[in-house]
Amino acid sequence: MKRKISILVMLLIFSGTLLFQSCEEEPVPYKEYGAFTIPELVAPANGAFLKPAGTTVELKWSSTDAEGDPQKWDVYFGPSEEPAKVKTGHTSQTYTVNVDIGTRYYWKVIGFDANGIPTRGNVWSFEIVDPDAPLNMTMTWTTNVLDAIGLDVAPENAANLRLKIINEDDVVVKIVNTTAFEEFTFESSMPDGKYYIITDLVSTINAGDFNSPLDISINLGFNQRGTLSQTLVYPMVMTNENPCEMYATYLAIVTKSGSTYTIAQDIVNITPPVITWYGEDALYPSEVTSTQTCTDMTMSMLLNGWMVDWWGEIIVKGGSAKYTVDASGNITIPFQYYCTTTWNGAVQPDYYIQGTGTIDNSGTYPVIKLHYDIKQGNIWIGHYCYVNYGWDQDGFEAELTTDPSAAGGKGTKGISTFPPVNLVKPVH
Repeated sequence: MKRKISILVMLLIFSGTLLFQSCEEEPVPYKEYGAFTIPELVAPANGAFLKPAGTTVELKWSSTDAEGDPQKWDVYFGPSEEPAKVKTGHTSQTYTVNVDIGTRYYWKVIGFDANGIPTRGNVWSFEIVDPDAPLNMTMTWTTNVLDAIGLDVAPENAANLRLKIINEDDVVVKIVNTTAFEEFTFESSMPDGKYYIITDLVSTINAGDFNSPLDISINLGFNQRGTLSQTLVYPMVMTNENPCEMYATYLAIVTKSGSTYTIAQDIVNITPPVITWYGEDALYPSEVTSTQTCTDMTMSMLLNGWMVDWWGEIIVKGGSAKYTVDASGNITIPFQYYCTTTWNGAVQPDYYIQGTGTIDNSGTYPVIKLHYDIKQGNIWIGHYCYVNYGWDQDGFEAELTTDPSAAGGKGTKGISTFPPVNLVKPVH
C-alpha cells in the first residue's frame, strides 16, 4: 500500500513539472504608434482683431505625424466658447470659414492618425472688427481727501463730478451724472465734427471745521473695439473749491469723421466771466462790472462817477454789492455794506446800499435798469438830494447794457452840466 502511494506522488510531481514548463512561452512582440503632435496655432493670432477684405478667414495650424499617416482633422468653429463641429475628416492643416463683422469666433481641431488615435488642440479665438463700432468713453477720478482732511471716503463722495459733452456749436449733447464713474458712447450716427469733453463739480464733501481744498485727478479712457484704445491722464487738474457748473474744466476734444475718431487732450479751466455794462448811472456815464460765483452775483462800481465827480469822495474800500435775479428777471439788491470813502483825505462813515431793478434779455444785448439808494448814518443820500436839491427821482437810477457801442457815452445831462454848481451837498 505504501509503494502505491509513493508512485502516485512521484507521478503528480512529474506531471506538475511538465505543466510549468509548458507555460513558459516566448514573449509576444508589440508596436508603438506615434500620433499627431499637439496642434500649434499658425493664424490668425489668438485673441486677434481682424479686418478681412471679404467675408472669409483662413484658419491655419501645424502638426506632424512620425509615421507620415494621412491627415484626418475634425474642425470645430463658431461664436460659442465651445464651438460646434463643422468638418469631419479634413485632410489639410488649413480651413476657410465664413465670418460676420462684429463677431468673436472660437475654434479648435482634433487630429486622428491611421490607427484612430486622437490629438486635441487648444481652443483659439479671434474677432472680426466692426468698422462702425461706437467709441466708448469713461471718466474716473481720485482725490487726496485722506491727506487733506483725514477722511477715507470714496472719490464720488469726496467730489461728485459730472460729465458734459458739447458740440462745436456750443450745443449740449449729453450731461452724465451717475456714480463713481461717468460713461458716454459716441455712435456712428452722430454728426461729424468736434466734440468737447467737459467736467464740473456737482457737490463736494463738507467736513465742517476740517474742510480743506481737495485736489482732483481725472482719467479719461477711450475704446473703439478692435480699433482704438487710449487713456488721457489729468493729475490734480482741478479742486473742489467751486461746486457748480459755472466753474468747469475742458479736458479733451474728440473729432469724429465717419467712424474714425481722433482724440486730443485740451485742458482749459473755465471761470465765470467778468461782464462789463455800459450806460448811465446817476446821470453819469458809467462802466459797471458784474460777476458770479457758485453762491453769489456781484455788481461793482455803481455810483462811481457821481461819487467822485460831484460828491467829491473817493472809494477806498468795497464798491461791490451782491444781488439776486429771479426767474422773471427781477433784481434785488438787499441792504448791505457797500463802500468806505475818503473826503479831503479823511475817512468817512461807511455807506450801505439797497435797491431793485430788472434785467431784459429779449434784445441783442441784455439791459439792466436799477433804482437804488445809499445810506450813510441815518441819511439816505439819494433821497436827501431829491428832497433838498429838486432831483427828478427819489434815489439813484441806472440803465446799463453790454452793448460795446455804449462804452464811453455821456449821461443824459453830461458831467459839465449836472448837478448845478450852486448846489451844496450835506456837511460831512
